[in-house]
Amino acid sequence: MTDRRFTRHPLSSLCGDMDAESFNALVNDIREQGQLEPIDLVGDKIVDGWHRYRACEILELEPKTRTLAEGLELVEYVLGKNAHRRHMTAEQRAAVVLLAAEWMPSHRPAATGKGDTVSPLSNEAAAVQAGVSKRTIQRVKAQIRAGHGEALAKGSETLRSLAAKERRAATTGARKSSGKAVEEKRQERSRVSELRSQVAFLKTEIEKRDARIAELVEEVERLTMERDELVVGDGWG
Repeated sequence: MTDRRFTRHPLSSLCGDMDAESFNALVNDIREQGQLEPIDLVGDKIVDGWHRYRACEILELEPKTRTLAEGLELVEYVLGKNAHRRHMTAEQRAAVVLLAAEWMPSHRPAATGKGDTVSPLSNEAAAVQAGVSKRTIQRVKAQIRAGHGEALAKGSETLRSLAAKERRAATTGARKSSGKAVEEKRQERSRVSELRSQVAFLKTEIEKRDARIAELVEEVERLTMERDELVVGDGWG
């Protein structure tokens, strides 16, 4: 096998990997029939055929390669190669197109000519390129912002599965909020009960104090009367 080594192009990575069973079947097929389809290259990067390359490494075979023409629209090319082969869903295609749009501005050659642009695609342009509805592009774009772009592109997640997770998270959050509200209400009732007990205790103490004051007033009055009587008695004597 040649000493030349290749790396995987970002667009190839976006389409995900074969499962172990499919890859083993590919290795066996190349072992029996040889490598029938060449590996597509841009420079030393594999745009299509990464798994064929890995199979050739395992089998110690010289990989058959071809260099793609300059100016080729790589996103459309990769999608065309993988959409049927990997049975890519509409949302997978949408995710690949949108993620590729983030990659292209800083990696592909700058466009030339009036009106050309290398900026990320609009929703309308992405929908056309992926062959999906604008609504699908919008939904996929929202999940990419949430960090689920690669999972969608590789098929490990779907819009439905992500929506279900969001609903479960929302339900869990609502339960936690409800539980927190119930606990706060319980603490509030406990505090009110505690304050009422304190008020009742203070009222009792005030009543006791008032009663004691009344007793002391009576005692003072009685002693005052006795003193006055004694004074009068001493005067007549």
